[in-house]
Order: sequence, then C-alpha cells, then structure tokens
Amino acid sequence: MQSRDRIAYLAALSLFMSAVELLIPRPLPFFRLGIANVPLLMALGMDFRSYMLLALLKGIGTSYVSGNLFSVFAIISIMQAAAAGMAMHALSRILGRHASLYGISCIGAGTSVFVQIALASLYIGKGTMVFLPLMLLLSLPSSAITAAIASRLRVPDPIPIADGDGTPSGKAAAASMLISGMAVMMMKSAPAAILALAASLIFQSSRKRRIMVLPHFILLLFMILSSVPTPSGAVLFRISSVPVTEGAIIRGLQKSLQLSAGIALSQGFSTMIRPGRGIAGRTLAIFSALLSSFRNTEGSIVERIRETLEMECIISTPISDDNIPVFTIIALPVYFIVILVLDYCIF
Repeated sequence: MQSRDRIAYLAALSLFMSAVELLIPRPLPFFRLGIANVPLLMALGMDFRSYMLLALLKGIGTSYVSGNLFSVFAIISIMQAAAAGMAMHALSRILGRHASLYGISCIGAGTSVFVQIALASLYIGKGTMVFLPLMLLLSLPSSAITAAIASRLRVPDPIPIADGDGTPSGKAAAASMLISGMAVMMMKSAPAAILALAASLIFQSSRKRRIMVLPHFILLLFMILSSVPTPSGAVLFRISSVPVTEGAIIRGLQKSLQLSAGIALSQGFSTMIRPGRGIAGRTLAIFSALLSSFRNTEGSIVERIRETLEMECIISTPISDDNIPVFTIIALPVYFIVILVLDYCIF
C-alpha cells in the first residue's frame, strides 16, 4: 500500500480542486467541471487498495468541502467517485501504456455521469434521465481539461506534512448530524419539510456559514423539472404535449426542501466535525494549508493555483476543537424527530 502521506496529499489536492471548482459557474446543479478528478489521474500507478481509498476520500471530502456532507448528494458523490475510480484504474491496468490519460479521463467522466444520473433518478424520479445525454456531452471537454491538468502536475517528494497532536472531533456532533439528517430525509410532506428547512437555515446561520439563496432556488427548479415527466394528480397545464400535474410539482417541491435542509445541516456541522488524527486528519491539514495559500496569493486563478501547488512549507496536523454546545447536540435531533412524528400523525 502507498504511504499515508502520499494518499493524504492527493486527497487534499482533490479537495482543493473541488473548492476552486466552486468558483466556476455550472449549467446544472449536478454538473461540475471535474477537475477534482485530477489527483485520481495522477495516482493511476497506485495499487488498487490505495487507489480506492483515495477515491473514497475524494468522494467524502468533496461533499465536506461543498457542504453536502449529509444529503443524498453525498451518497451520490461517494458512489460516483468509487465507480469512476474503479473504471479508470481497471482501464489503466488492462490497456497499460496503450491507454492515454485523455482516454482514461473520458471513461472516468462518463462513468461518473452515468452513476450520478442513475442514482439521482432513484431518489428524484425517472425524469432526471432526460439530462443524461447533455451531461455526457458536457463531460467530454471537461475530461480533456482534467487530463491536461493532470499531465502537468507532480506530487512533491517528500510530502510536506509532519505529525501533530491533533485530536478527533466529538462523536456527539456526528451523531447529532446523523439523526437530524435521517429525520429530514424521512419526512413525507411539504409542511414538515418547510419547518425542517427553516430550522436548518437558522442552524447554518448560527454557525456563521453564509446562506446562498441562488443554489437553493436552482435546486428547486431542477427538482420540479425532474418531477414533471412523472405525472401525478390533476393536470394544471401543458407544455407542448407534456402535462404538468399538481402531484409532480408537490413532489418536486418536497424533495427540494428536504435536500436544501440536508445541505444547510451539512454546512452548519462542517464547522464542528474536523478529524485531527489519521489519514482524514492529514488530508484536512494539507487541504487547509493549500486553501489558505490560495486565498492569500494574488494574481489570476491559474497563477494562484500554480503558486499554491509549489508550496514547500511543512504542514502539521492541527488540534481539532469541536466546540459544539450541549444544547445544540440535544435540541437539534429532538426538534427534527418531533417534526417527523408530527408529519406522520398530523401533516
């Protein structure tokens, strides 16, 4: 197995690329340019066990960075990262030097898109499959860009990280997030989802995480559009020959509210759950250093990325402090459980 520092560095680089990618506008909520896959292309020479660990760290980490740690998006992110990783690693092993980095990147991107849409359709509805051809088409140029970047980067030797005396984050915060998120995903009516979203946004704001309205609005439109091809209930109007039904709109609205609540919860808890030890702690330590260097560097985005990746200072794993109030640990899951019970009994 590869050294933990090398895996942690590549995973942190994936998180860094994911954070930079958030600065780039995207045409669809699910679509991303894919430069977070650059480290996976750089690591094709790894053994399978190390490579899949890197892929899983990439899937979990990018959900953490984007604030989707506990939502259906996190599950999709982890599964598509694992599937794309297996496809790319297998292709590189089967074809060897006959497989170009661009071809491997294209296969990985296509696999990622297919798994992403397939899993989303299980939760949202089969209407999501309408976006598959467009996203496959968009993945072709994005995979070429990803391969071009990967071909120009190198992993530093030695890896600039040293052991610190970090401590793992509190298990109570993770348990509170898990219970709260599960309760939100189990709600079956729009009124309950609205109450859950309101509480989640208040929690996010209390943790000093900025609330961005536009992504939630785009998600709402996307969920409703994805629900329209599956008609249910009375027909409100028609778009060409496609009926827009009351049930489809309500279903899309409810799913959107649930996902937005899960995202807001993840945004709030991401300030509390920070591993300090192990490979996850090392990954976050390197990622934090890369992101800090990027923010403090002047120039164009390309120049800032180049200077950040040339950083040679030694990074120590920091002490992680949970700082979650006892009241929050207890009140949040209790609140969502109460809303869930009311949902089934009244709403």
